Amino acid sequence: MTSPATEPVPHDALADRYGRRRRAPRRGLVIGALATAAVLVLGFIFWITVIDRDQVTWQDHSFSVTSPSEVVLTFDVQLHRGATSAVCSLHALNSLKTEVGLRDVEVAGDDDGRVRMTVTLPTSEEATAGEVVSCVAR
Repeated sequence: MTSPATEPVPHDALADRYGRRRRAPRRGLVIGALATAAVLVLGFIFWITVIDRDQVTWQDHSFSVTSPSEVVLTFDVQLHRGATSAVCSLHALNSLKTEVGLRDVEVAGDDDGRVRMTVTLPTSEEATAGEVVSCVAR
């Protein structure tokens, strides 16, 4: 005599009651997704460091207020990727950080693309600071 507890329960009945067992993702699919993600990350790093590099970089070196109507700025420019010249925008600020002088200057690089510029910038009132705002390759 068999008891009802020892009789095997059909698989479909258990699946209807508890749901079907989910299959684990295939190993090849996971490896493929990880490889794709790695290629995308490496491509992004390459794009940031090599392809999208600015053609011109600059760094302020110093400024000197020589009179209430002018300031002298000294800055370094580095031309990259075949750029032979650039236009740099300079500005002078007063104590309230209001622009009191603005000038665009043409910069031509030497053989290695580096140049140090010293420029006198006229101002409408006494400046307390001077700096390069931007440089754009030509």
